Amino acid sequence: MKAYYHFNQLRLVGKGWEIKNKLREWARHPMTLKSFLDQRVPRP
Repeated sequence: MKAYYHFNQLRLVGKGWEIKNKLREWARHPMTLKSFLDQRVPRP
């Protein structure tokens, strides 16, 4: 599975079960998508 990060979007590419597992893993953390992307990708 591959994950592409941009300052305002997240793109997951892979098999359905891989993406589903990754989303479940991330759902365990009390973090919004915006705060996640802010930590991963610096804004231009």
